[in-house]
Amino acid sequence: MAFTVSELIVINWLSWLMIISGVFVMVSLLLGMRAVYGRYTIQSSFTIPTRYAWFIQELPSFVIPVYYIVGCRSVAGFIVLAAFIIHYFNRTFIYPFQLKSGNGSPWFICLSAIAFCTWNGYLQGSYHGQYYDPSSFFSNCLTFIGMSMFAMGMFINIHSDSILRSLRKPGETGYKIPRGGLFEYVSGANFVGEIVEWAGFAIMSGSLPAMAFAIFTACNIGPRAIQHHQWYLSKFPDYPRDRKAVIPFVL
Repeated sequence: MAFTVSELIVINWLSWLMIISGVFVMVSLLLGMRAVYGRYTIQSSFTIPTRYAWFIQELPSFVIPVYYIVGCRSVAGFIVLAAFIIHYFNRTFIYPFQLKSGNGSPWFICLSAIAFCTWNGYLQGSYHGQYYDPSSFFSNCLTFIGMSMFAMGMFINIHSDSILRSLRKPGETGYKIPRGGLFEYVSGANFVGEIVEWAGFAIMSGSLPAMAFAIFTACNIGPRAIQHHQWYLSKFPDYPRDRKAVIPFVL
């Protein structure tokens, strides 16, 4: 019993640390710091090809929850973990190999992403696989609202990524204005999809680890959507002026 209690304490502390880290990242990004990959990549002594960087860094968020779902102690935990695994199956084995060659990912960005995905994979896998067993999971309407939001957010995210990939024809370089789907309303449509997806995950689960990840996601990629929006406005004189950054018609 002592081991069980101590691990739950560790999970709670790691969850709160994720929330605090998310707030710190948000403030840093809003003050002008940029995540130095993609269009913001800086010269580095060593970069990893984009496809392999994505595969390597996302892999822990797939493998660790798969380990925990095998011995999952509740049906509710199995369902929540299955949703998480489905997302990271796409992110690990499908999305990276759909990408066109880019600037590469700086090694320190890849390393920090591996650390985060290991941290988050353990949090979600360990808690939902071993300790999560809410008695009201199947009778709570929030469960099904969260499931619907998760599915909708994942669809928006995948569809938006597809639009971004289709902007360049073979052999083309540079950036273009994305059009179609949610991009008609916001510059960060792919980011919006992911924020909605993990907010739905948190509502479906109702757990602290899920909530921590949803908060970190919004704090991390919300400001990046704003940065992308400002970048588009400065780069393209004909960029749609009524398009917002991350919240349609608002922000």
